Amino acid sequence: MLLRVMTIVIEGYVEQLKLAAVLRTVVGASAWRGAEIRVVAGRRQRWDMVYEAEDGGTVAVEFDGPEHYRNSLKIKADREKDEMASRANVRIVRFPYWVQLTSETLLHYFGREARVVQSFAHGFITTKLFPASFCELGVERFVRELDELPGSVRSSVIASLRHRTEEYGIEYVMPQELRLLLATA
Repeated sequence: MLLRVMTIVIEGYVEQLKLAAVLRTVVGASAWRGAEIRVVAGRRQRWDMVYEAEDGGTVAVEFDGPEHYRNSLKIKADREKDEMASRANVRIVRFPYWVQLTSETLLHYFGREARVVQSFAHGFITTKLFPASFCELGVERFVRELDELPGSVRSSVIASLRHRTEEYGIEYVMPQELRLLLATA
């Protein structure tokens, strides 16, 4: 018996609403818990989206835009949400704005398989919010997340930074402490 692989087409770059729509399709309506779900009753914090994992556990997904790298208080709030998730036995997935949803990243972040048709490349393609604009904690976060990516995705992100460096100049794209990354990777 042939198993059909789901095909998902994404137009343009991934943003929070597109990510939610794809995940809802991939996990199925019965596992989807919704978007903008309150972290703890009585508090203002919300998860961007939540679904039930195949093992019955809960997965909270956060789409992390540029402010999650530029604003130290946003990073602090993210850490607090991560700690709350850990205490509640909730798996947290943080999806950076500079990564696209592809078959490879769907498997990497969510452990799910589908054929994802995405013509938009990973990295800093249209945004002008580069690592040079990140705060110190954001730079640390970027490096950690970049290191955790599958090799081909990591290479695409670094290639995009090289391209932006040619376009704008290295001082406007990469902070001093990351410039060696472009030369060695």
